[in-house]
Amino acid sequence: MCMPMDVLLTARHISKTFATGEVEVRAVADMSFEIYAGELVVILGPSGSGKSTLLNIIGGIEPVTGGTVFYRGIPLHQASAAQLTDFRREYISFVFQFYNLLPNLTALENVEITAEMSAAPLDAGMLMERVGLADRAGHFPGRLSGGQQQRVAIARAICKNPELLLCDEPTGALDVKTGVQILQLLWEFNREYQKTVIIITHNSDIAKIAHRVFHIKDGYIEKIVNNERLLSPGEVRW
Repeated sequence: MCMPMDVLLTARHISKTFATGEVEVRAVADMSFEIYAGELVVILGPSGSGKSTLLNIIGGIEPVTGGTVFYRGIPLHQASAAQLTDFRREYISFVFQFYNLLPNLTALENVEITAEMSAAPLDAGMLMERVGLADRAGHFPGRLSGGQQQRVAIARAICKNPELLLCDEPTGALDVKTGVQILQLLWEFNREYQKTVIIITHNSDIAKIAHRVFHIKDGYIEKIVNNERLLSPGEVRW
C-alpha cells in the first residue's frame, strides 16, 4: 500500500495524567506517532484504554501532560487555551456518539451553522442530499430518529470542510445497518475530498476500512498496522 507522506501531525512521547482526588490516573502513556494528510485512521481499543483522551489531544481539546505535539508545525503542547480554540476552529471538526444537535434549529440549520466557521464550506443542501435527508431538512432534531440525527451531525461536521475530521465512536449507539451508512459517509469524505479522518472504536470490523490501525491498550500503543487491502464499508462482513 502506498501511504500518504505529507505529515499532518507529529506526537512524540506524549502523556496525559488526570488527578482524581489524591490519585493520579495516566490515560495516555509515552505515545509517539505521525498522522498523514489524506489517510483514514482507526484507533482501536477497549473502553478505558485511552482512545478518547488521545483523540482529544489530537483535536486540541486536552493539553498533554508531557511530550510534544505539532500540527503542521504548530506546537499544540505549548498553545494557550485561546490558541487551541483558534486551532480547532480553523482545522478540526468532531463527530461524537451522541449527535449534540441544537434542538431549536432545523436539520438544515444545524448543518449550516458550521459554514460560518469556515473559509471554504461545502454546500449544506448538497450534504443533506448526500446523507439521504433532503426531505427532512426542515425537521427539528426531536422529529428525527437516532440514525438520522447522526447523519445530520456528520453533514454538519463535513460542511465545515475541515482538514481533519475526528470521530468518537460515531456508530456506537446505532444498529448495524445505520452504522454502515454512517461509515460509508465518513469513508466517502476521506476518499472524495482527500481529507484526514480518524475514527475511534472498540469494533474491530471498522478497522478494515482504514489505511492504518492504532491498537491501544492501557494508555499505550501496542502496535500500528497498515492495511494492505482497503475495504469500503459495504465490503465488510458485519
